[in-house]
Amino acid sequence: MKKFIKQNFNYLNSIFLSLKNEKAPIYLKRLQRLFEEDIFTSRKIKKYLSTFYSYPEKNYERTNKPVESASLGDKVALVLSGGGARGASHIGVLKVLEDRGISPAFIVGTSAGAVIGSAYSAGIPADKIMGIFEKEEDMFLKLSHYLYFSQKTLSNTLRSVLKTHLSLNRLENTEIPFYINATDINKCERIIFSEGNLIELILASSAVPFFFEPIICDNYVLIDGGVMDNFCVDVARVINKNNYSNDLKIIVSDVSAATDITSPLNRTNSFLNLSKEFFEAFKFIGKEILPVR
Repeated sequence: MKKFIKQNFNYLNSIFLSLKNEKAPIYLKRLQRLFEEDIFTSRKIKKYLSTFYSYPEKNYERTNKPVESASLGDKVALVLSGGGARGASHIGVLKVLEDRGISPAFIVGTSAGAVIGSAYSAGIPADKIMGIFEKEEDMFLKLSHYLYFSQKTLSNTLRSVLKTHLSLNRLENTEIPFYINATDINKCERIIFSEGNLIELILASSAVPFFFEPIICDNYVLIDGGVMDNFCVDVARVINKNNYSNDLKIIVSDVSAATDITSPLNRTNSFLNLSKEFFEAFKFIGKEILPVR
């Protein structure tokens, strides 16, 4: 990363020094190509977002509609999205499944979904997880005042709560197979973990950029999994195919209302509005060529 920054600073510096030169337009054209071709374009952004976020509307056909419990079977695959404080809603999904005698065969969690999914996978029932949230209300209030605390303080606060309530040290030892999604900023790639230090991987998956500090694990520098992919449905499909012969129904608990076209939530929250506007803008940006200049 340092080498990349240095190269680009040197390049920009050479352009600056050449502005008085008669060949300045040539250098400016090179700079334009750097942004439009070598780094990213609006088309690349649209392609990326379409791949990970713009799921076809057919995937929402059954969203928020009643489903007969019997049609799900005794075991399901469960995907828990990120969504900040809204992640507590995952507990309600787990409670409904519990009450109907339905158990997750495996869980894939991102960010807030990694927090809730890890607790449930470790054997903590839904009611008890809700009790933990209520007991730790002061801690969650502290996290919400992120402007007044350092990244390290916020990370250590969440780390302390996780260590208090999770007795397991290793991800591979959970009662229910659990997969954690995080983003490696070294390579800008989604990384799915099925083993490793449970607490640190939860923190990594939940490390919202600029608010929590990145987590260094092996050769990875990890941040919030939602940066690359907030809905790891494809991961669940692969696991279902390879390990369960596609016999499982996949349930997606999506609490990221900004990208849920069916969400009835009244979007008054400023962050939610910003997220929705950002997403909607980039969905359509590729209809015209709008390079970053």
